[in-house]
Amino acid sequence: MTTQTLILLTAERLFAVQGIDGTSLRQISVAAEQRNTAAAKYHFGDRESLIKAIFRHRLDVIDARRRELLKSVGAASGTRAVVEALVRPLAEQAARPGSHYVRFLNRLFEHVGRQVGALPEAGGLEEAVAAGWLLTERMAHLPEAQAMLRIRWTGELILSGIADLEQRCQDGQDGEGDDPEELTVAVIDAVTGLLTAPSSFPAP
Repeated sequence: MTTQTLILLTAERLFAVQGIDGTSLRQISVAAEQRNTAAAKYHFGDRESLIKAIFRHRLDVIDARRRELLKSVGAASGTRAVVEALVRPLAEQAARPGSHYVRFLNRLFEHVGRQVGALPEAGGLEEAVAAGWLLTERMAHLPEAQAMLRIRWTGELILSGIADLEQRCQDGQDGEGDDPEELTVAVIDAVTGLLTAPSSFPAP
């Protein structure tokens, strides 16, 4: 493993556990066992550049998996199929031994003011954005303002739900733990319910 990758993975873990604002570049360098406590700054420049590097580190694999799932979503496919394409790639990452990535994403979400739309500024997420548009097309039963609210809540629910899945999977690594597939389906069910529930204020 290169020094740069070691620092990146250490930062991912510390950001996930301590939060973005509670973690300094110096702390990351020390935790990565670098004799030079400015190593993180040397390799990544500043904290925002390091955050973007972490964000993109696993994104190519996640986006490729999401693209694969979205290929099977046709015009006649229901909301659940699109939700699964959003949720499952993150859940698969979260279930990997030692993963901190989804909890890092959840912390990053807090860092940008809980605005899902701010996350693409870190780079990537083209497939997630495409899935968002597919969901919007399937929400004609809602007034536009309510549809946009539910799309926003969808991002929050997916991140918090899969971050919880990741924590549960990591806690259970050395013994009996929760079934990742059962937790994944539970998140898909919850998000699908949020998006498809009728409104008390129907679209005109």
